[in-house]
Parts: sequence; C-alpha cells; structure tokens
Amino acid sequence: MTTTFNDTYEIKSIIGRGGMSTVYLAEHKRLHTRWAVKEVHKRQAARFDFLAESNILKKLQHPMLPRIVDIFEDPDSIYLVEDFVEGITLEDLLKRQKRIDEATGLQWFRDLCGVLGYLHRQQPHPIIYRDMKPSNVMLQPDGTLKLIDFGIAREYKQDSSGDTTYIGTKGYAAPEQFGKAQTDARTDIYSLGVTMYHLLTGKSPYEPPYQFVPARQLVPELSHGIEHILDKCIQPEPERRYQSVDELLDDLDHIYRYDQAWKKVQTTKRVRVAVLAVMLAASIGLMAGGQVLMAGEREDQYNTLLAQASDQAAADPEGAVATLGEARDLFPDRPESYRQETYVRYLSGDYQGCVDYGETVLESFPGDGQTLLTVASAYFELGDYETAAQDFYQGAQSFEMNADHLRDYAVCLGRTGDVEGAEAVLAQLTGQGTDPDVTTYIQGEVDYALGDYTGAEAEFLSVLNSTQDAGLQRRALRSAAELYRDCAALARTGASPIATPATKSAELLSWGIETFGLRYDSTLWELLALAYFEAYHTDPDVSPEFLTRSAECFNRVLELGVVKDYLYSNLYTIYYEQGEYDLAEQALQDYEAAFPQDYMPHALRGMLLITLENEKPQAQRDYSQALAEYETAGGLIRGEDDATYYQQLGSLIQQIYDNGWL
Repeated sequence: MTTTFNDTYEIKSIIGRGGMSTVYLAEHKRLHTRWAVKEVHKRQAARFDFLAESNILKKLQHPMLPRIVDIFEDPDSIYLVEDFVEGITLEDLLKRQKRIDEATGLQWFRDLCGVLGYLHRQQPHPIIYRDMKPSNVMLQPDGTLKLIDFGIAREYKQDSSGDTTYIGTKGYAAPEQFGKAQTDARTDIYSLGVTMYHLLTGKSPYEPPYQFVPARQLVPELSHGIEHILDKCIQPEPERRYQSVDELLDDLDHIYRYDQAWKKVQTTKRVRVAVLAVMLAASIGLMAGGQVLMAGEREDQYNTLLAQASDQAAADPEGAVATLGEARDLFPDRPESYRQETYVRYLSGDYQGCVDYGETVLESFPGDGQTLLTVASAYFELGDYETAAQDFYQGAQSFEMNADHLRDYAVCLGRTGDVEGAEAVLAQLTGQGTDPDVTTYIQGEVDYALGDYTGAEAEFLSVLNSTQDAGLQRRALRSAAELYRDCAALARTGASPIATPATKSAELLSWGIETFGLRYDSTLWELLALAYFEAYHTDPDVSPEFLTRSAECFNRVLELGVVKDYLYSNLYTIYYEQGEYDLAEQALQDYEAAFPQDYMPHALRGMLLITLENEKPQAQRDYSQALAEYETAGGLIRGEDDATYYQQLGSLIQQIYDNGWL
C-alpha cells in the first residue's frame, strides 16, 4: 500500500473499509491537518457513480455534514478528501451500551430530522440520503452528530419513475429500495425510524424476530408518544409513513399529545362508573380547569415553536424566521422570539441585517443581554470593532459571555488599542482551560496590536495548522490576511518585517478558502482580490496572471452581493492596465448602475475615451465625448468627494484645448 496520496496526504491508518471504498486517516504533509481520504477503484466508481458523492457534498453547507476539500485520481482509483470526523459511530456506541435514553433519543431524532430536512429542501432537486443507519452517524466529542458516507445519496427528480441504483443497507433500507419504485423523502424517514428504533430499544433489525414489535413491548418505560412516532416511520407502505420530515418533527415537538390522549382514555373509563351528579360536578370542574389547560398548552406551543426555530436556524433560516413569527403571534410582548430572530440573522451571515434588526429589538427591550451580544458579534464580523466592544461590554452586564464572545471581545479590544484589556480577557480564558488554539489566536491578535507582526504571523499560522474549529479557521485566516495587508503597506517604504507579504497573503487565502470550504465568504474573497492586486504591483517575481486573478476575485465579491464603489473602480483599473478596454467600459457601466449619483464612473470614462482617441491618427480624433463625461462628472461631484480623478481629467481636457483639438 502506498504511504502517501498525491504527494500531499500521508496515510496514518485505515479507518473504514466497505464493498465500495476504503477510507484512510491521512495527514497533510505540510499543514499537519488530519483528513479522511476515501479511495474507490475506478471499476467500482463506474458502477456506483462515486463522483456523485463529491458532486452532492460540494454544494452543501451544514454543520452535520462533512466538507470536501480535495478530489484527485491516479490510473487505478479516485480519491475524495473530506473532513476527518472525530468520535464514534452510533453503531459502536450501541456495542458499549445496549440502548440510549428517551431524552437523548428525542434530541438526536430532531437533529437528524434537521439535516435530512436540509437535504430534502435542496433546489432544483431534493437530495435523498438513502443510507441512514447507526454506522453512518458519528457522535463527536462535543456531543453533536454528523452524517458520514454519501456513497448512495441521489437527487430526487419528480418525473423519474425509478432509481438508477437499487442499493442500501438491508434491515435499515425501506422496502422500495429493493424494488423498482423511486425513492423519495419518505425513504429516508423509514431508515431514520429503524435507526431510532434500534437506538431506543436496543433491538437491531438483524436480530430475530425480524418484524418490528411495538417499542414499549421491549422497553416499557418508553412513552406512548415515541412508540406511535416510531411505528408511523417504519410502515412498509410509503403512503402510511410521515410524508415529510417537517410532519415528523411536528409530532416530535408535540409528543405530549399522545400521552395526554392515552391518559384521557384511561380516565374516561374510570369516570363511566360514577353517578350522574359526580359526572356533572366533574364536567364543571373541567370547564374551569380548561382555561388553565388552554393557557398551559399555549405556553407549550410557544416553547415548541422556539425549539423548532432553533433546530431550523442553521439549515433553513427563512423557515426559522417564519416559525418565530408564529411564536410571536402567541406572545408578542415577550423578548424570546425577537432575540432568537436576531441570532438567526447572524447565523445566516446577514450581519448588516442582524445589526439593523437587533437595534430595533433593543429599542423595545433595552439592555437585553443576549440580543446585545448577538449584535456585538455582527458588528465584529462587519469590522466595526469599537461598536462591537461596547456592545460586548454592555451585554455582559446582564448575560454571561461564553468563550466565543470572550474571544471576539478580546480581538475587539486589541484592534481598538486596549491591549491591556485584551490581555486580561486572554488571561481569563487561559485560566478557564479554554482550547489552546483559541488562546493562541488571541495571543496573535495581542501581538498584532503591539506591532509584533512576525510573532502574530507565527501564531495565526499555528492555529490554521492545528484547529478543526470552522469558526476559528475563518478568523485566523482573516486575521493573517489583514496582517499581511498591513505589512504590504509597510513594504512600499521598505519597512515590512515580513518579505513579500501580499504574495504570502494571496497564497494563504487561496489555499484557505478552498481547504476550509469558505467559497461564500465575501470578506475573504475581497482580501484575496486586494492581495493579488498588491502582489502584482509590488512583487516582481509573481506572474502577470495575478492581475487576472485579482479581477476574478473582485467579480466574485460582486457575485456574492457586496456593493462597494471601489470594487468597480479597481476592476476598471485592472482592465485598463491589461488593455481590455471593452471590459473596462463594462465595469464603468456596472459602477454607474450601482451608484448613479457618483461622479467617478464619468471621470474614469472620460480618461478612457481620451486614451482610445489618442490611439487614432490625429486627424480622426474626436474628444467631444470625453468633454461630455467631464461636464457630467462636474455636475455630480459633491463637496465631500475626493476630487482627484475629476482634477486629473480636467488637466487632460485642458491639454486638449491647449493643443487646439477641442
């Protein structure tokens, strides 16, 4: 067996082997990060469409799903590099303990519904997992679950009458997976039901008797509600199962209904032997008590909706907001739904929207600590460290900051010059036994604030080489890039302590965005665009391709919905330098459409038109359009504008007049 893959990943051990693939634990030779490398021989890949797994996972972003970071092949095999998921499978857990308790089971049931719901909501085609079983669910050290092995997942297409591949794990697979019927969301619900039946009862589908008996026959202490839910999940006919995970989740969130109904039946049997007067008295009592029951049910419904929104937040933020709206209708004067919606907006990456909404919430609930901390986190992401620090401090007066809040608060203090405060927070976290990667990152920020750029660089890179925490990976990558950006400014005067910082930034960011699955992070793309641009203009050893890559990255930032005037002007500058005048003009048109009151597109277009006319024979030159752009720019310029480009165009227009060409 080879000891390395692709001259990049060093094999440490085999961690899984099946009929379709072998999975290795591997370490990146340069970065010393651990990954799972799945090897499939090409004859197997052809049979099972192995690349379907990579194509499915590449477009998914969910905390319960692994990320793909690399794909390569050799003459015999195809290799897929994924997150190495630490922990044990639920199958191994069942070998240690016969079954799990119902409270844990209900939480895992909801979590697995959440990730399946995320897959089923994919557009244009839902994704059907098709292989839910205990061995494909990892229990991580922090107690959270993660799905692994997408080898037989497929996209559901409504106009398809059957599946192209009839495979699954017998015992857990739904009956339709072994016939010619098409699998759909109900297929996953069946397998999830069998999985949870196994976890809650300890009864494997491989053990005789092979039929499913009611769960409480095996474990009498299970609730009637969970027995009903499991039974409905594992019905042989898809039409008799839950038709969607949302429907299943609704029963899980209202499981008490079934137990209350059962108790009511038992109570009714006893009441039948009472005399009419007792029945009348009981009915009067029930009428009075009904008011209390209705209020209690309203409270239960409110709390259930809040819990449901919490489950939806990461995978379906729009659904979470809608659910919170239902909760708000029940108790419009309570802060919980507003507080939670602020967090949903933060979690979705809409940081400005989070700030705007959160500030409105704080007008109605001033001083609400949780909302303040969420808004502070959003300000942090937007780079407004001063406001973030203020809100972190204010929020902590009524709600205890967790380690993530303290981490970002320390960074804010360092970025705003309060190094002593940052060091105090660092000491607090160190004393609490916080993850060393977190404290190393904060130490990097402290060194950055103190101007120890080489020390900060070493600490940020150390974190990137060791942490498996996605949030910390992103923060350390961003901090390192900002450090290199500042050093690049110093390099223009020969004062940078780090050689070729812009080039280092470009290389690190391009690697990090791909490796850590940050392709939708506009801030990092923006930093990468600037790094390529700066490296091209300051490092004589880089390829001219860096300028092209800079343009590609600026365009990527625009694709991600960021609208900033300098993005367009930088694109114009790049295309102008490359002599791509049509693309330069297109950049100006886009600039003008986004900022119709800005003088800059007209000033830049005027200079572009002069360049184009200067390339013509003198007798054919016509500068009238350039003059018109100059006049338009003059009509738009405001007192607070930087008039540099307008003045430059004015100088060129004056030269044209002086030469008698206008």
